[in-house]
Order: sequence, then structure tokens, then C-alpha cells
Amino acid sequence: MQAEDSTTLEATLADGRRMTLSLPATDAPWAADGLRALRPVPPTHTGRSEEPPALPEQPALPLEVAILGFGL
Repeated sequence: MQAEDSTTLEATLADGRRMTLSLPATDAPWAADGLRALRPVPPTHTGRSEEPPALPEQPALPLEVAILGFGL
């Protein structure tokens, strides 16, 4: 991770993609250090969780019923 200036931070992800984070200039006292105050944090989760269950198979609604949903 490297900072080009106090408003832009560039990092290379584990898969090789590059990510840039930039913040607008501000005079807020809590943001006086800009991105220099940020620190890397290791991920808490990696990969994907279990796939959600499949939606139940339902027949398509007839056009008349579908149109009722529009309030016509």
C-alpha cells in the first residue's frame, strides 16, 4: 500500500488487481492526517459462504393476474 499524497492511496490486491482510494480535501480536524491515518486491516472473511437455497419452482402468473400488480 502506498500513498501518493495525503488524499490518494493505492493498493494491489492479492489477485493482482489495483485499487485506488481518494478522499476530498477537508478542513475537519479529525481528518487532518488524511489517508496517512489509515492502516491495513487483515480480512475477517475470505471466499464465499454457502450458496442460498434455490427459489421454489412456481408457474408463471397469467397476464391478467400480473397486471393486477400494477393497480390498473
